[in-house]
Amino acid sequence: MKNSVYKIAGLLIIAGVTSCQKDFLQKPETTGATTIESVFASRVTAEQGVAAAYRQTLVQNLWDGRAIDNGTLSGISGEMSYGETWATLAKYVSSGFAPTNFGNNRATSSDNYPDNFRAVRRSFIAYENIDKVADMTTEEKGWVKGEMKALVAYRYMNMMIHYGGVPIITKALTTDDDLNTKRATLQQTLDYIVKTADEATAALPDSWADKYGGRFVKGAAMAIKAKALIYAARPLFNSATPYLSLGGNSNLICFGSADQKRWNDAIAANEAVITWANGHGYGIINTGGGPGVPNVNAMADYGTATSVPANKEVLLAYKLDDAGQEKFFAWYNPTILISGNNRYLVDHMAMLSNFLPVYYRNDGTDQSWPKPGDAARPYQDYFDRMQAMEPRFKADNVAHGIDAWNNPGNNNWTYINATKGPGGPGGDTYGHGVAKSSKYYYGAGSRTWFEPPIFRMAEFYLNLAEAYNEVGNSSKALENLNVVHNRAGLPSVTETDQTKLRQIIQREWAIEYYNEQHRYFDIRHWKLDVGNGIGGGDMREFQFNIAKNPDGSYKSRVLKENMLSYYDQKTYSAYWDNKMYLDPFPQEEIDKQIIVQNPGY
Repeated sequence: MKNSVYKIAGLLIIAGVTSCQKDFLQKPETTGATTIESVFASRVTAEQGVAAAYRQTLVQNLWDGRAIDNGTLSGISGEMSYGETWATLAKYVSSGFAPTNFGNNRATSSDNYPDNFRAVRRSFIAYENIDKVADMTTEEKGWVKGEMKALVAYRYMNMMIHYGGVPIITKALTTDDDLNTKRATLQQTLDYIVKTADEATAALPDSWADKYGGRFVKGAAMAIKAKALIYAARPLFNSATPYLSLGGNSNLICFGSADQKRWNDAIAANEAVITWANGHGYGIINTGGGPGVPNVNAMADYGTATSVPANKEVLLAYKLDDAGQEKFFAWYNPTILISGNNRYLVDHMAMLSNFLPVYYRNDGTDQSWPKPGDAARPYQDYFDRMQAMEPRFKADNVAHGIDAWNNPGNNNWTYINATKGPGGPGGDTYGHGVAKSSKYYYGAGSRTWFEPPIFRMAEFYLNLAEAYNEVGNSSKALENLNVVHNRAGLPSVTETDQTKLRQIIQREWAIEYYNEQHRYFDIRHWKLDVGNGIGGGDMREFQFNIAKNPDGSYKSRVLKENMLSYYDQKTYSAYWDNKMYLDPFPQEEIDKQIIVQNPGY
C-alpha cells in the first residue's frame, strides 16, 4: 500500500491512498486496538482523527476521490483531452457516467457517491465525541466542533452541485437508527448547507497558531456558504422548470422559480467573505499594479497564488504532501513531470484547442489560432504566438518545444517531452493538444508535491462579478471582475452590456480556474450548450509534423528545431446528453427504492 502524509500543520496522519485503507473512525468497535474511547482518550489520538476527517472530506473531486482514474475533471470538462483508452475517463468520454459502474474502474459519478456519507459520518463521530478528550480545553473542543461542522457543510455543498437534493444526515448514524433516508428537496439541501456553514463560522477561530496552519478558519466556512449560494443562483437550479422533467419530484433538481433574490443572497455572502479576508491577512496577491492598472508581476503573483503552499490568497487547501504525488497527478491530473528525473507522462492529456481561445494575448486582445481544415503553419508561428500569450497561460502550461515559463532557467524544466510519440493520420505527425499543464508548479524547481487550493480569493471576486451582472449592476460587476483581470496583467474590461459581460465573466472563470476542478460544474450550472464543443461534441488538438532522419525514423521530438509545422484537427468526439447536467446516483442506491434517480439515467 502506498502511504502519504495528510498534513495540517500540527496534525499529521499517515494514510494509505489506495482503497485497501481501513476507514479510521468508520464505526465504533467493541474489540481491537481502535475504539471510540481510545481515539478520544487524548489530544494526540483525537487530532489524528481530526486530520483523518479533513483528508477524507477535502479529497472530493481530486485524484484520490475514487471516482475517476487517469485524469481529473479537467479531462471531461473540455479543458483537456483524455488519457489512456482503458481508463474510466475514456469510457466516460464515450458514454458519460451511468448508474452502474464501469467494471473495475468503479466510477458512476464524478465524486463516488458513497464516499460522501463515509466522510460525513467520520466528521460527526469526531463532533460528537471530542468532549471526551481530557487534555483539551473547552475552547479547543469548540473549535474542533466548528471544523467538523465545516467539513459536513463542505461535503453537502459539493453533493448539491453534483446531484441536486440529497439525503440529509445530521448525526453519526448507528444500527438503531432508520437508515432509509430519502432525498431532501433542493431547497432543504441548500438550507442545511447554509445553516451548517453558519454554525461552523460561529464556532471557528479567525486564526490558528502557526503550528496549526491549514485548519478551517471562519473565512473558509463562510466560503462554503458563498459558493453554495452562487450555485443556487445559477440557471440550472434557479429556474421555474428543471433541465429535464422529474415529474412530481422536480423540486429535487430545481427550485421551481427563477428568483433574483438568490443572486442578492450570493452577493451578500461573497461580500462577507472578502470583508473578513481583508481584515485577517488574506487577499488577492497583486504586487505590481492596482485598481485599473495591469499588474507587471502578473505571472509571479498568479503563480504564487496557485502554487506556493500557505500563501495569503488561499483560504483552504488540500494539504497532502506526498513525495510520489506527481505520479498520482500524472494519472489523475495531467501535470508535466520533471524531465531531469526521467519521469515523462505516459498518457495523452493536454489542453484541447477548443479551450485555447479563452485565453488572451498579453496585451488583452484575442489571439488568432488555426482552425480545422486550415493549412499547416510553420512551427515558428506556433512558437511566436505562444510567446505572446498572457501570463496565466504561461504559468499554467508548457508549450511544445519551449522551456517551462514558470520555472525559468531550471534544468528540471527544460525540453519537456510533450507526448509519448508520433500520432495522427499516417503516423507522420506529432503531438496531442496545445500544451501540457504545469499548474501548481510555479517556481517549484525539483519539488514534486503540491497543495491544490480549495478556496482561493479570486473565486469570491468572480462570484461577485457574476452576481452583480445578473442583477443589472454592471459597475460593481466590472469592479470585481477587474480585480482578477488586472492582477493577471491585463487592461480593464469596460463592457457594460449584460449578455456580453456575462460571456466575458465566464471566460475569466475559465482562464483563472483552469485545471482547478471548476469548469466541469460551471459549464453545467450556467446551462451552456455543453455538447457544442465545450464539454461534449467534437474535440480538437494541435498536431505537429516532425522532421525525419534519412532512415525514416523521427528526429528528437523534444527539440523545437525538429518541429516543422502544426495544424488543428478533430481527434475524437465526446459524448453529451442533457441528463449529464447532474450526475447519476448509483443503481444500487436506487434499487433500495428509497431515493429517486436523477432524470435520464
